[in-house]
Amino acid sequence: MAARLGVVSVVQAVIKSLRERIFSGELAPGTPLGEVDVAAHYEVARPTAKAALENLVASGLLTRNAHQSARVRVLSAADARDIYQTRAIIEAEAVRLLAGTGQVPEAALEANAQITALSNASPIEIVEPDVRFHAALVQALGSPRTSAIYAQLTDEIRLCMTHVQDATLLSTRDIAAEHARLLELISAGSRQEAAQALADHLQTASAKLAAHLDTLT
Repeated sequence: MAARLGVVSVVQAVIKSLRERIFSGELAPGTPLGEVDVAAHYEVARPTAKAALENLVASGLLTRNAHQSARVRVLSAADARDIYQTRAIIEAEAVRLLAGTGQVPEAALEANAQITALSNASPIEIVEPDVRFHAALVQALGSPRTSAIYAQLTDEIRLCMTHVQDATLLSTRDIAAEHARLLELISAGSRQEAAQALADHLQTASAKLAAHLDTLT
């Protein structure tokens, strides 16, 4: 049993490192990740590397065809639109419900404060607090099932945000300002206005990312 737990912890460590390298841009879209190369890079057994890669394929960060190495996922414009549309369905309803009670999630306030403080930093640095901001809106509903459904999208959402910020498609100041306005509408109990502000916020990012991805194909 102890040996098995050790193997699991190594797999998770490899997964964590690969995720960080993907989200930082070190592993660019399309980068091949073979089991042998990953095992050598981390000095782990090949089955450990295979397990880590399979986890990332399942989460949508990697793709793999039969008899080929896994590769860092290359998002298409259609992928981006679908991911953002799915987000909007969940997040807009979450915002509408929060506005019904005037409940502003403290975690969202904290995340946006961090984004504001990073206004002069590299755009890629705001991805993590931006993800936390939006997740906080859903988690504030207190629904384990809704949170679980949204969590399934988290890696793809973060991959989209990484593409947006890596290409500097949106300014940090604009993102923070739109977040702040959204929280004001929630606090004021403006349900429809808050939901529309959220939808507009996501639509702007979706359109810019889709247009950017179209130029790469």
